[in-house]
Amino acid sequence: MNKYSISYADSKDKNELTLISESKVSIDGKEFEYDCKWLSPNVMILRINNKNYYISAVDNPDENFTEVSIDSIISRVICKSELDILKEKLSGNKSGDNVRNDIVSPMPGIIKKLNVKEGQEVKKGDVLLVLEAMKMENEIKAKKDSVIKKVCVEEMSSVEKNELLLMLG
Repeated sequence: MNKYSISYADSKDKNELTLISESKVSIDGKEFEYDCKWLSPNVMILRINNKNYYISAVDNPDENFTEVSIDSIISRVICKSELDILKEKLSGNKSGDNVRNDIVSPMPGIIKKLNVKEGQEVKKGDVLLVLEAMKMENEIKAKKDSVIKKVCVEEMSSVEKNELLLMLG
């Protein structure tokens, strides 16, 4: 089971979401049957208890939230996994800011272009690599000024979702 804490950027309210199986989810202890179909890397149709929802999501890493549109209603959402919450607790990070020194793949795909090497300094906004997924090229950019500590992938290699791509220092 995968557990997530979901909160809204403009609110203190939180929801606990647990993926029970590939077709069942629990939200704040209430179970729902679901199915989803991805139309593109950030757009899906989600069916919960026989009702369809059209959902799109756009990450805003500079502000540490994802802008989610559900049937044209837009919300700013912060989603943290159990691992993210544990890392915050262990690091003493009480503010809730998730400082990431690792770049992970947001989706399965192929590394089409690798623009950095170990030891290289990068500036916020620099394109670190290009990930091709579903015939779309996605630029993975630096979220802050940093140094490339380790490159974990090669050009033309396949990657899975959440696979470590780069370590920043």
